[in-house]
Amino acid sequence: MADDVPTNGTLPAGNQKVVPKTLQAGATFDDRNLPQQIINGWYRIPAWFAGATIRTETIDPSGRVEKSVRRRERGRQIDAKGHIWEAKREPIMYDIDQDKMVVHTILEEEVPISVVKTQVVMAYYFLMVCERKKDRRILDSYRTVQIHSFTPGPDGSIFAQIEKSVYFRPDGTLRNVLINPASYIEHKTSAFAPLDSDDKFNYKDSFIEFLQRSSHPELIP
Repeated sequence: MADDVPTNGTLPAGNQKVVPKTLQAGATFDDRNLPQQIINGWYRIPAWFAGATIRTETIDPSGRVEKSVRRRERGRQIDAKGHIWEAKREPIMYDIDQDKMVVHTILEEEVPISVVKTQVVMAYYFLMVCERKKDRRILDSYRTVQIHSFTPGPDGSIFAQIEKSVYFRPDGTLRNVLINPASYIEHKTSAFAPLDSDDKFNYKDSFIEFLQRSSHPELIP
């Protein structure tokens, strides 16, 4: 519960789970085949990391720019001492628009590796499903485990570096590993505001239960 919360984390060296047949290449995309979402814990984040953001592109080390539109929202509750907390909503699902294709991004797990005042380092466990827009046909699907490092920008933006990406084929075997494959900037679209509930979850009740289980009733808002 300290202001700086470093954690150790490593990327997996072995195989990953097989991608379900209904989400593999050749199938027609149907969002009913996506996994159901649960809250699997909470973790603290700095104020600059909270709120709603949009990313419009990624940049590779050579300077090549690729369209990659993605929206994220972080932070759901604030404790009695004013600290912001994010719910581990697993899986988190969002889409990346790439012109003729949409990449359905299923964030199956997110692990805070290091959370300090001026940097957040996260490990993300993704299932990626690439759908052709014109006929909803799945062109590719794979799992990837990535390390993203985030730092605050001067105008409320967030600078991000993908430090490492490990890719797995649909059958779960290792495909390839990329070091520092891309960077991007998230632009803030709205400031953080506590959210007690939405059409999926009661965040306030879940947060209170988490603090009680963690023996920190003094932080209950």
